[in-house]
Amino acid sequence: MTITRKKYSLLLIIFILVFSEKGFAEDQFKIGFSQCTSVDSWRKAMQSEMQNELILFQNMELVITDAHDNNENQIRDIRELVKSGIDLLIVSPNESAPITHIVEEVFRKGIPVIVLDRKIESENYTAQISADNYLIGREAGKYAARLLNGKGNIAEIWGLKGSSPAIERHKGFTEVISKYPGIKIIFSETGEWFKQGGAKMMKLAIEQHDNIDLVFAHNDYMAIGAYEVLQSKFGEHKPFLLGIDGLPGPNDGVNAVIQKKINATFLYPTGGAEAIQLAFKILNKKPFKKNIILKTVVIDSDNAEIQKLQTDQILSLQGKISTAKTILDSQIIKYKSQRMWLIISLSFLLIVILLAVLLFQAFKNKIKANRKLEEQKEQIEDQHERLILISAQLEEATQTKLRFFTNVSHEFRTPLTLILGSIENLLDQKIKDKESYQQLNVMHRNANRLLRLINQLMDFRKIENEKMQMKISRNDINQFVKEISDSFQELANKKHINYSYLSTIQKEDLYFDTDKLDKILFNLLSNAFKFTPEQGEIAVHLENSSHEFNKEMKDCVKISVVDSGCGISEPDLKNVFQRFYQAKTNASFPGTGVGLSLTKALVELHSGIINVESSLGKGTVLTVYLQKGKSHFNDADLIFADSKEKDTSRQIPSELDEMDFIPQLTESNEEENPSFLTNREIRILIVEDNPDVSEHIAESLKGNYKILRAENGKQALKVIEAENPELIITDLMMPVMDGLELTNIVKSDLKTCHIPIIMLTAKASQEHKIEGLEVGADSYIPKPFNRKHLQVRVRKLIESKKRVRIHYRESIDFTEQNDGINRLDQQFLKRACEAIETNYQNYDYGVEELSKDINLSRVHLYRKIKNLTDLSASEFIRNVKLKKASSLLLEGDLSISQIAYQTGFASPSYFSKCFKEKFKMSPKEYIQQKK
Repeated sequence: MTITRKKYSLLLIIFILVFSEKGFAEDQFKIGFSQCTSVDSWRKAMQSEMQNELILFQNMELVITDAHDNNENQIRDIRELVKSGIDLLIVSPNESAPITHIVEEVFRKGIPVIVLDRKIESENYTAQISADNYLIGREAGKYAARLLNGKGNIAEIWGLKGSSPAIERHKGFTEVISKYPGIKIIFSETGEWFKQGGAKMMKLAIEQHDNIDLVFAHNDYMAIGAYEVLQSKFGEHKPFLLGIDGLPGPNDGVNAVIQKKINATFLYPTGGAEAIQLAFKILNKKPFKKNIILKTVVIDSDNAEIQKLQTDQILSLQGKISTAKTILDSQIIKYKSQRMWLIISLSFLLIVILLAVLLFQAFKNKIKANRKLEEQKEQIEDQHERLILISAQLEEATQTKLRFFTNVSHEFRTPLTLILGSIENLLDQKIKDKESYQQLNVMHRNANRLLRLINQLMDFRKIENEKMQMKISRNDINQFVKEISDSFQELANKKHINYSYLSTIQKEDLYFDTDKLDKILFNLLSNAFKFTPEQGEIAVHLENSSHEFNKEMKDCVKISVVDSGCGISEPDLKNVFQRFYQAKTNASFPGTGVGLSLTKALVELHSGIINVESSLGKGTVLTVYLQKGKSHFNDADLIFADSKEKDTSRQIPSELDEMDFIPQLTESNEEENPSFLTNREIRILIVEDNPDVSEHIAESLKGNYKILRAENGKQALKVIEAENPELIITDLMMPVMDGLELTNIVKSDLKTCHIPIIMLTAKASQEHKIEGLEVGADSYIPKPFNRKHLQVRVRKLIESKKRVRIHYRESIDFTEQNDGINRLDQQFLKRACEAIETNYQNYDYGVEELSKDINLSRVHLYRKIKNLTDLSASEFIRNVKLKKASSLLLEGDLSISQIAYQTGFASPSYFSKCFKEKFKMSPKEYIQQKK
């Protein structure tokens, strides 16, 4: 389809209007200001002027540093500002010479530099702003001459002698005074700009001269310091005092004049506002003066009040401006929000226009006719609606197919359970016919292959639905990869392939999911063996490396699988990781097209990278990069991260959860407790709606136990009520009542909560395991299951219950915590003991009374106590009373006979007999031994 140039121009104009930043905002500039002064009020005045002036310039950001009279700190600050990416530098030096070279360095880098307040010893700067310190010195000289009427002695207190303002003020002042023969400067020393320095120099001047008529200090702070010394020395008859700066603060020059501490001060503008104005001109390429001289004015008793009033008004106005700026900023935020929605709206409008144009052109080319615009619009809308409907139908069909596929794959597990179970039974019989045995092995191998394919497809769906759970642990990557590689050696020998494993790593701990990495390596090696002919070569390489992850180079481990197989063509190479993709050149090797796609997804779950390099006829290299450390994993994935196994060998990945891990069965451990295994009185209830699976489970357990059956949870509850089984094996998915509901009911009922439950199901995902265990299942075994695994799991659960019974049978404390029984059973034992102890003195208190107190029928009470303690209800009551009697014996307040009657025994002799049976000693011997 084609679009005319005029339409393209229209779309381009709309795109520029929507997305051009110049249409919405000016360029943003970053200004660095390096100040070097410890005079707090001067620093604040300078910074305040700059910040207030910035209100007028929204596109400029100011970053301020202060070196506090330290030249080295100021040089370091300037370097840091340049490194941060400033567009312009404003520098206010303390001394000229030390700062000159760094200013020149910044200027040579192309960054504009404004020198503020004080000069440097070079012309390599963009512009300079300062007051005329020479002129201020002259004005101070003229004012001093008028005060002295052309006759008197002057003490001059300098600023820092290395700074340009001090030098120029001294020069201007002395030039004027030299014209008056009757005026002499009899003292001239530096106070270094500080109040303390002014006071110190004033004391020194008074010690050396007793005829001082006027003191000229190079700033107001030194003048105020001198005033305090003169006031204490001369009182109201002190010499005249002159200062410089004229700042409006409460402790600065203007207030000092009003308070008559000094006679006059000379305004020394900070130049902060002028610096911001000049920076704006420079950055926006506007004309500017290189040297700006700020004017001065004398402030004395005639105009100090006016000056202060003007300053207060300015400060008030600045406050109003700040408030206005806050309101303006709020409006700007609203404007930007509105602008963003405007951009979004215009973007959607652009997309709609584009689609409308494209659909119009497609429709026009298809029917090749000129129709009216209204007819075109109607047909385009109709076509658009049909496309939406078709898209929805396709999506629904796709999801329906995937759901059907997933459900069918789950259903495959049930027949596979029966197939694998039957084959394993036949293999265990050690068939002597070699041909039959080989055929059974082929059947067993291919059934397991089918199971592996189903698991692979299930993993693929979990990843697609973002339900794949990671279990990250720390393992030796060299040992892990080597063990997996070694498992392919037999296949390599059969196919006559030169197979090798090469590693430059001796031992390296790496965080990864052992099950997922096993699948990754298995798929890579399976592919390599699939496409490599006899006499070919396959190698696995392991080495430390570095690779780019999210545009950042990081240390990693590199695993490469190299083969000399048929290779992959360039058009197919870019699609090898796409799901269900099959290369045309590999038509002789049919497959599902899931393997490499699943592998890539599993690698990405590790935040890793997989690459492929290949060419036809030259083989293939598949490389996996896994990051070192564990910061790239979520905390939820790292639940097993720091666990250390005693056996560092690789665990074979399986569908078993850690809690279900069991050792391989041997002849010896099958017979370790034959009397228990052949106890046919142990009843096991199988709840399974599939008759074949139910029969297979029963076949696996018959001979050792009495088997009971039910087809669903509802039938199972009736069987449990009638037969009181020792263990339940239930399927998860059943009609009428499923395994989850059954488990929840059994584990929530005090009468049945002690019965162990094994959940056996075709749904083997982690979320289904968690769901089953949360409702109280004692174990979770996925289909297809291993017959021996089921046998051992049943035996271990029954043995665990038997150990708890033995413990309680021999114990006298039934209220202690025991991990072998659940919370409801522990609460039951506690309630029963409390009821008996409350009525221990009642001779008639027996099973009937206990069943009423804990609200259980006599039959269920007997079953419950027997299941938990292997004691009859009467024996249980007697043991609790004996425990109470043992504590009374140790108190020593009562005789043995009194204790016997008090704890409800018929006679002291019967009490002694029962006591000796339980404690293996008479009551008297018990007292002697304990005391």
